[in-house]
Amino acid sequence: MLSGETSMYELPVRGETLAEQIYRQLATEILSGSFAPLDRINIRQHADEIGVSVTPVREAVQRLVSEGVLDATDKNTILVPERNEPEIQEIFDIRRRLEGDMAATAAPLLDESDDVFLKKTHGSYLDALDAEDYKTALRLNSLFHFRIYKRADLPLRLKIAESLWLRIGPTLRHMYPTLQRDRTDHRRHEIIIECAARRDPVSLRTAVIGDLNSSQLALNRYVGDQTGEHRRSPSPRRMR
Repeated sequence: MLSGETSMYELPVRGETLAEQIYRQLATEILSGSFAPLDRINIRQHADEIGVSVTPVREAVQRLVSEGVLDATDKNTILVPERNEPEIQEIFDIRRRLEGDMAATAAPLLDESDDVFLKKTHGSYLDALDAEDYKTALRLNSLFHFRIYKRADLPLRLKIAESLWLRIGPTLRHMYPTLQRDRTDHRRHEIIIECAARRDPVSLRTAVIGDLNSSQLALNRYVGDQTGEHRRSPSPRRMR
């Protein structure tokens, strides 16, 4: 495991409640694509699995619903939402400005340890793609980007970015086979690494936005591939 290879939701927070712990665990699973679009969340089943009462699990799930990460239907069913093209467009429009700004702010604050981390994480990311381990690839991709964003020391913007990544995580996971099928290289990450090493705010902003543009194109291809296909019924999903 890479040194410092921890997502923003994996670190315990001192004094957090049981509901907050469960929220963090679920957020980590959603971010890494453990849930697919249209998966149904069984609150009681998850409570039984981890040995707690239903109440803190319900509180954690309701928080994710309020943040737009999960959907509650009129039949009190909790679903992982399936994102459509207009939603994807809006999410990426916000991400381009937000993450571009954080990258530009972070550029002069990066150091050699960041350079090493980015290179190693990118190498592990490529290995995960080659192994078709898309859950790990998605997790490593988030670690790669947020290593830069955290250096900007803009906590409110960082929180918004984390929320947007949670909203898109399940769809991204199922996009990765399409991205892998069509990929010829991964210069986008390599360009980010090069710009970060130069500590150049303008070029790092441009590189991050270029990577986001590439991801959005792949997502749109994925969504387009689903058009006209039989939509699967919501299915219960074991929450690990």
